[in-house]
Amino acid sequence: MIKRLAVAALLIASIALPLHADFSDVARAIDRKDGVSRVWIPFLGVARAVVWAVQPEGVRDFQLVTFRGADNVDPRELHQIMKEKAGSGFQPLVQVWSKRSDEVSFIYAKPSKEGNRIELMVLAHDGEETVLVRVDVDAEVLARELGERPRNVTRMARR
Repeated sequence: MIKRLAVAALLIASIALPLHADFSDVARAIDRKDGVSRVWIPFLGVARAVVWAVQPEGVRDFQLVTFRGADNVDPRELHQIMKEKAGSGFQPLVQVWSKRSDEVSFIYAKPSKEGNRIELMVLAHDGEETVLVRVDVDAEVLARELGERPRNVTRMARR
């Protein structure tokens, strides 16, 4: 009985949490760079399932990958990967380049077809750490937070 429940839960989770090819394409392209490898994050799948079910602060879904060994990767290469692999519909929203170091951040956005959600893909690289995040958020909640308290969006993202 427990095995059947576990298999059913796994099946439901795999259907409910579809993979996003755009995110996967970006992650694979970064992972293919010499010396770069993904860092496994324990229980990330469980956290993703909880977020999908609870939808805290308007977040409907997320994916997260961290990489080790990307300190040798040229930030211009990361920028090119985002431009080429982010997928159709994604538009650059924010692109930040540090003048003093190899720190870069790219935020790409894509509205849902219904217009009630926004998908954000964020790539941050600081020379030592590289993180790729995809977040599917309720557009109304994001707009409200940006309009009323723009600085609270960063606090909300840290939760």
